[in-house]
Amino acid sequence: MTTVTREVWINAPVEEVWALLADFGNIYLFNPNVPKSYLTSSQQQGVGTTRHCDLNVAGASIEERIVDWQEGKSMTIDIYEGKKSPPFKTALATIRVASEKGGTKVTGTLEYKMKFGPVGSLMDVAMVKPQFGKAWSLLFAGLKHYAETGEEINGETRPQLSRCCHKRPLSSHHTSRQTQLPKSLTDDVKLVMLR
Repeated sequence: MTTVTREVWINAPVEEVWALLADFGNIYLFNPNVPKSYLTSSQQQGVGTTRHCDLNVAGASIEERIVDWQEGKSMTIDIYEGKKSPPFKTALATIRVASEKGGTKVTGTLEYKMKFGPVGSLMDVAMVKPQFGKAWSLLFAGLKHYAETGEEINGETRPQLSRCCHKRPLSSHHTSRQTQLPKSLTDDVKLVMLR
């Protein structure tokens, strides 16, 4: 099982940040990895709500459903199907919000397991884990930008966010990697990737 944890502090009230996340079909407004998204269920919020997300890779998409919902606090999303996406055996993303320092602390944890045994593990190390680190970094930078400015992520803001993802070499003493984003976009941002 691979776990990627991401935290960001947003200068906006927790109720406003939760409302953006709870608008489940419209993640494309702040996620630079998702140019198009929409609900696939008549239900709009809560357990059982589903959505479709087109991804930036040509023809790639994922189907997601909410499997846990704690109103105003957290939601867990099951990535249950994908086209031209990593071959997940399981993939769950939990996003939590909490009031902190006059704003909102958002914590996201992605836990997934690849199909194909040892081959899937190699794919994870070589491609999937680094890509998800970048993707989650951009997702939370986009959420911060949208919540604080009201500006949707588009062709002009995407390049600013994509410049914020830098790799930092791992030291032999650490089992996690932290990627820091420029202060101008993401004050108090952390990305921690764990095995």
